[in-house]
Amino acid sequence: MFRFLQRKSRCREIYFHEDDYCQQQFLPMESMAHVVAELKTIDEFSDAHRVPGGFGWTDIDVRQEGPVELRTLKIKREDFAAVVSPFMPAFDVVYTGYSSYRKKCERTAAWGRSQLCAFFANWDEDGTIAHVWANLFDREEDSIRAASKTAAAIGRIHQLVYVDWAWGYKCVASEEEIFTSTLRTKFNSIAENAKKRRT
Repeated sequence: MFRFLQRKSRCREIYFHEDDYCQQQFLPMESMAHVVAELKTIDEFSDAHRVPGGFGWTDIDVRQEGPVELRTLKIKREDFAAVVSPFMPAFDVVYTGYSSYRKKCERTAAWGRSQLCAFFANWDEDGTIAHVWANLFDREEDSIRAASKTAAAIGRIHQLVYVDWAWGYKCVASEEEIFTSTLRTKFNSIAENAKKRRT
């Protein structure tokens, strides 16, 4: 009985808001030109529709999908798990939703140090990885390093580009030091934005 309770308490769950789905995304390197163009479009749209003197926007832009889907690389879920697991422990259950509503994700897995330092993947019925995304907001140095090593490992399966659509950052996933620098720059930008809101 006591052993059963111990096993049950070790279950790791993670939740991501539905708006965060593929906001920090890994795409085939063949999509780099699309990523560059789309980030430019997003930046221009954001500037043109920013609320004067405030925080927010007057309109919504719908991001265009890239020309090459990740599933075309034929990465199998077991191969993906094998390269991620040495750097990030697996979660047992993945949930998504909004507000107080949440549901269990099917054909989806996640690995991470915490809710704010995690990688996700979902797959088609045949086990082919369809999408890979992350939730990287943990500023702890150990988490940054673990995230960078994980991204580099993913990037060694196939050359991939990491793009943070919300914050406008991109880099080659396999370039570990550049990935690390990109995360630090992003976290500094977030901190600066938070500081401006308080003043």
